[in-house]
Amino acid sequence: MMMTGAFRDWPAFHRQAFQFLNPGGWLEIQDIDFPLRCADGSLPADSALQRWNDIMMESSERSTFLLNTCGKAADFMRAAGFVDIVRVPYKWPIGRWPRNEKMKELGGMVRENFVGGVETMSLALFTRFLGWKLEDVQEFTEQVRNDMCNPTYHTYFDMYVTYGRKP
Repeated sequence: MMMTGAFRDWPAFHRQAFQFLNPGGWLEIQDIDFPLRCADGSLPADSALQRWNDIMMESSERSTFLLNTCGKAADFMRAAGFVDIVRVPYKWPIGRWPRNEKMKELGGMVRENFVGGVETMSLALFTRFLGWKLEDVQEFTEQVRNDMCNPTYHTYFDMYVTYGRKP
C-alpha cells in the first residue's frame, strides 16, 4: 500500500510505532519518494506528466502532506530510537522502457498502477489545496495518463525499503 502523503507528521508516526512495538519488534516502510525523475532528459518540461509532478509537489507542500518523506525514513527511525536500520534504494520505472527484462516487467506494472490511480492520487490535493474543479482534475489526469503510456519518456520514482528494530 502506498502511504506517501498519508501523514502530516512522519516523525510522530515513527515515534508511535516505536512506542507500541514490543522490544525486538521491527518496523518496515516501503514506498516511493516524489518527485518523479527522468533517467535521460526524455521528459519534456512542458509535458502533462512533468506538470503533474510539479503540481503534486506544490500541492503536497501547501497541504503539508509531504510526498518526499520516504527517503528520510531511516533518519526518522533513528530519531525515534530504532537500531539495526537498513535502507535499500530501488528505482521504479514508469513504463516498459528499461532494457533489463525484469525492470521492463516492473515498469509495466508500475505504469498500470499509476495510470489507474493518478486521478485519485491527485483529487484531494488539487481540489482542496489548489482550488481545482473535479472536471479540471479529470481532464488533466487524462493527459497525464497518456504521458505515462508514452514509451519515449524514461521516468521513474525512487523507491525505498527501510526497516529497523526496537531494542
